Amino acid sequence: MEYAIVDIETTGSYAAGNKITEIAIVIHNGTHILEKFQSLVNPGAIIPFHIQALTGISNEMVEDAPYFKDIASTVYDLLHKRIFVAHNVNFDYSFLVEELKNAGYSWRAPKLCTVRLSRKIIPNQSSYSLGKLCQNLGITIHDRHRAMGDAEATVTLFEKLVREDKENLIESTLKKTKEHRLPTHINEDDFLKLPETTGAYIFHNATGKIIYVGKAVNIRKRVLSHFSGTNGTQKRQAFINDIHHIDYLETGTELMSLLTECKLIKQYWPTHNRALKKFEPKFSLIQYTDQNNYIRLVVSPYDKHAKAIQHFERAYEANQLLLQLMEEFELDNKLCYFYSVHNEPKPKLNYATLPNVDQHNEKVEAAIEKIAAQSQSFVLVDQGRNLNEKSYILFRNNTLYAFGYFDVELDIVDYEDLVKEDDKCLSNYYMNSLVLQYIERYPSKVKRLLHKAALDYPID
Repeated sequence: MEYAIVDIETTGSYAAGNKITEIAIVIHNGTHILEKFQSLVNPGAIIPFHIQALTGISNEMVEDAPYFKDIASTVYDLLHKRIFVAHNVNFDYSFLVEELKNAGYSWRAPKLCTVRLSRKIIPNQSSYSLGKLCQNLGITIHDRHRAMGDAEATVTLFEKLVREDKENLIESTLKKTKEHRLPTHINEDDFLKLPETTGAYIFHNATGKIIYVGKAVNIRKRVLSHFSGTNGTQKRQAFINDIHHIDYLETGTELMSLLTECKLIKQYWPTHNRALKKFEPKFSLIQYTDQNNYIRLVVSPYDKHAKAIQHFERAYEANQLLLQLMEEFELDNKLCYFYSVHNEPKPKLNYATLPNVDQHNEKVEAAIEKIAAQSQSFVLVDQGRNLNEKSYILFRNNTLYAFGYFDVELDIVDYEDLVKEDDKCLSNYYMNSLVLQYIERYPSKVKRLLHKAALDYPID
């Protein structure tokens, strides 16, 4: 078992928008060093001043250094089929996955984090940052915040962890993090292409038909979870046996992944997506005209065939709206019905005691018009799938109309102009609720729009 103990210096803190400026790799077999590699890297971008001050790596130092693509084959050969070790491992790992992918290499590896291992094997330290931890343990760092200096310190720390690992925590950690073997009938190349980003993933059967759609904050990790665990039921096994190809769509945000999942499920109705009731509301405020021509308002469980004024997740919300309408428009309580879990029988009406039918109906129609007038139209602008784009969600008259992406450099006059044909969607209560809940948390991302004409299709 061999380890690649790695440290990198970068232009910033996240891989999607920054680059590596220096890399050091130390190959280790658990007892001693086998090989070392170190190189400055030209990031192709200006190194921020505060990063220069921290690392001592200036723009002049990397001016004649190789670009990462020039050393990518060497880096890949050193990392390939070895356990990846680093202090705060996900930072270094995410940068190298991104840089190697951009250079044409698909690479993944089992990981060990010396921060997490140190917390378990050497507990009760005042700090687990590399500098403070090494100082407390008597480990010398010869060149702090330079790749090889920090990598060699991490090597010494790792050797100490191996010696003091009396409970085989390193081995058990590797067993937990080691990537599971995919079923042999699934295309491994599909899996290796999966990113560790937010989005939707799509399972196809042997003929290419979409059989399942899911969403994930980490696509690769979520897909892998489908093939792990000990659940060996016949239904689960049939599901796994049906998967032959895997595809994905990066979405940038979790909300966009949820909407994409819903849109694809409604478009393809995949065989194995069984939890589709979430797309329906639970209650509705409905209207109907009785045999004496009175318009009645009723809160009832959702019925897709009923003429609904508004949908709700909870009966309480629907009852409250009906109560407000009754008070504001002086609606007769004998013609309005609240939802009750006790399912009490409705009293028989004495029409002689009811108000004039035309006057009552005018009040009800005014109440319904008020609800319609309160409908929302807005665009929600958020981050995109990369730094060069943003996502948008267009809401028209209380209904999700379209969602997609646009270039950050685009000069926008009318947000309706952003809508491409593929961006349009036939929304439902669940999708609308996701957006409305999101804008309650992030109102600063919303731009209110003037009301447009009603859509050509209703909420289903």
